[in-house]
Amino acid sequence: MMDLGMLEGVLLVSLSFGLALVLIWLANRLGTGFSQEGQGRQHTQSEIAVFLFQSGVLLDANPVGQNMLCAPGEDKSDWSFLADLLLPRFPSFPATQGDAKSQGVRTFSSTDDTDQDFVLLDQWDDMARVTLSKIQPSNPVIPLAQRAPSSGHTAVEAPYPVWQSNQKGEVEWANKAYFKLAENLGLERSKSRPPSIFDQFTLVLGDKPVRCSVVDASRSQSYWFDVTTTKSENALSHFATDANAIVNAEIAQRNFVQTLTKTFAQLSIGLAIFDRNRQLALFNPALIDLTALPADFLSSRPNLLSVFDRMRENRMMPEPRNYSSWREQIAELVVAASDDRYTETWTLPSGVTYRVMGRPHPDGAIAFLFEDISAEVSLTRRFRADLELGKSTLDSLKEAIAVFAPTGGLSMCNLAYRELWNSEPESGITEYGFQDAIREWRAQSEKSDVWERLRHHILDISPRENWSAPLRLLSGQSVIMRVVSLTGGFTSIVFDKPQPDAKPKTAIEIMAG
Repeated sequence: MMDLGMLEGVLLVSLSFGLALVLIWLANRLGTGFSQEGQGRQHTQSEIAVFLFQSGVLLDANPVGQNMLCAPGEDKSDWSFLADLLLPRFPSFPATQGDAKSQGVRTFSSTDDTDQDFVLLDQWDDMARVTLSKIQPSNPVIPLAQRAPSSGHTAVEAPYPVWQSNQKGEVEWANKAYFKLAENLGLERSKSRPPSIFDQFTLVLGDKPVRCSVVDASRSQSYWFDVTTTKSENALSHFATDANAIVNAEIAQRNFVQTLTKTFAQLSIGLAIFDRNRQLALFNPALIDLTALPADFLSSRPNLLSVFDRMRENRMMPEPRNYSSWREQIAELVVAASDDRYTETWTLPSGVTYRVMGRPHPDGAIAFLFEDISAEVSLTRRFRADLELGKSTLDSLKEAIAVFAPTGGLSMCNLAYRELWNSEPESGITEYGFQDAIREWRAQSEKSDVWERLRHHILDISPRENWSAPLRLLSGQSVIMRVVSLTGGFTSIVFDKPQPDAKPKTAIEIMAG
C-alpha cells in the first residue's frame, strides 16, 4: 500500500511539473506573438513615407521619406528622383508633377500581387503630396485608422471623403469629410456602420476616377465627385474629390455654346468652324442656304477638303483653273485663314457673288464666313454706271461747268470746262478746291471784282440767290459766269458765251429749278 501511494504521489508531482512547463511554454509563445504583432504594427507605421513638392521641387519629407532619399551623389530634391524610385513598382506613377491644372487625388497600386503597398498622390494648385503606405495583410476589413496611426490620421482629417467598403458594397469605415457630406445630404448615421452615400457597384477599380453625383433629401442640390477606387485584400478604398467646379464649368460652357448656336442660327452669314483636326465642328443654317450642302452631310462632321470638294461639285465656288493643283490650293487657303489673311470675293457661274473670309480660332481651329454680297455688288455697279452716265452727259454740254461741294472741294467738271481753262483738276493727287479754281480763273481773266463775291457765295450755307457776271479772258474771249445754287449746299459755276438775245437756261439751271 505504501509503495502504491508513493507511486501515485510521484506521478502526480511529475504530471503537475509537466503541466507547468506546458503553461510556461504557451505563455512565452503567446507573449512572443503579441510582441511580434506590436512590432509589426510599429514596423508598418515606420514605413509610411510622406513627401511634399511644389512645382516639382521637394519642400519637405517625414523621417521615413528622408531615409528613402539618402542615396549619396545624386540630386534628391526634385520629382524625377522619387519617380525613379517608385516607377519600377508603380508603373502608372507620373514621371513629372504636371501643371497647376492637374488637380485631385489619385492612387497607384503595385503590379505585383504580393506587394501590398500603394501610393496616394494629392495635387492642388502647384503643390503635390505623395504618401507611400503599406497595407498590413489581414482577412477581416481593417480600417485605415487601425492599420497605421499616422496614415489613419491623414485619412481621417483629409478634406475630401475617404471610405472603405467590403465585397458586399457595405461601407465599413469613413473619415470626417464623408460623415460631413452625409450630414449635408440628410442621411442618418447608423450605430453599426457609416451610411452609404455612393452606389458602390458603379465605382470601378483603376487609376481613372469615376464621376458621380449625389443629391440631398430634398433633391434641391447635387454634389459631384470624382471617385478613385483601389483594392487591398478584402477591402475597397475609395477617394472622392470635389468636381462641382468642373461640372459647373462644363454646364456653363455647354450653355454658352447653345447660346452661340442660337445666335449663329439668326445670322445671314454662313459660318463653318473646323477644329484642329480640320473636321467641321459647328455650322449654322445660313451655310446650308448659301452652299447648297445637305444638312445630313454637314452633320456627319466632314473634313475641310470634303466640304470644299462638295461645294466645287455643286458649282458653289469658282472653278479651279488646274484640277491637279486643287489640293494645293485648298492647303494654301487653310494656311492663309490660319494667319488671318484670307479674304476673297467669289463670283459664281450663277451670277451670285460671295465674300469669303477665313479667321483663326483658339486651339488651332479655323472659321470660314460666307456672305452673299450680290445685292451690294449690283448696287455698286449700278451706282458706278449712273455716275458714268452723268459724267458723259455733262461732257456732252457746250457750257463749261464745275460743281463745288459745301466744303469748297471740286465735285466734278466737264470736258468744256477743262478745254476753256486748260486745266485737269481731277487728275491731281491733292484735293482741288474753289480757291485753286479762283486762282486759275483770275490769272486767265482781266481784273474783276466778282471773285470775292463768288468765294462768299460758295462758303455760305444759307439759302442763296443765283446770279451772273460777265468776264473777259486775257485771250480776248468774253464769257458769262453763272452761279447756281444746288441742293445739299452744292454750287455750280457755269461759263457760257454771251447770247445776243434772251438767254436760255442751262441744264444745271433747269435742274436747280
